[in-house]
Amino acid sequence: MHLIASIQSNFRSTCIVDKMERPDCHLCLRDAPKPYLFIDLDLPGLPLGANDTRCDFLAFIDHVDGMPCVAPVEFKSTWRGKIADQLQAGANEAEKHVGRHVNCNLRPIGVIKRFPKGQRKNMRKPVSFHDLSEPIRIVLCGDKFVDGIHP
Repeated sequence: MHLIASIQSNFRSTCIVDKMERPDCHLCLRDAPKPYLFIDLDLPGLPLGANDTRCDFLAFIDHVDGMPCVAPVEFKSTWRGKIADQLQAGANEAEKHVGRHVNCNLRPIGVIKRFPKGQRKNMRKPVSFHDLSEPIRIVLCGDKFVDGIHP
């Protein structure tokens, strides 16, 4: 079974979406590699509790730089330190759906409305997935999703 189809079978259709957006903020999907799967972790149908830490979305992409990719995504109006905890919670949830035997890229993405460009590198805390650790990538509302997943 194809990796995206296998992962999709683990989620109810109520939380599978075709775009990543929150009020007044979105990621542009132009040029996004397909196939992909977006899971909205705030919609009903997940085994997460109401008070569990979570990011807004999990994105699973079939092919980024030669291998599958997991991208936990969190939207905020401004930078907040808890973004790192939320993205880590998303990576932890993704680990349940992507086996350790699958070589996979990790791309944690913080989508921010306003953020001083010169400070982006200072806020790139690491997020872990299986044996990988990647710094958070900061993109602005309206930026292309592909800019967050490619190095």
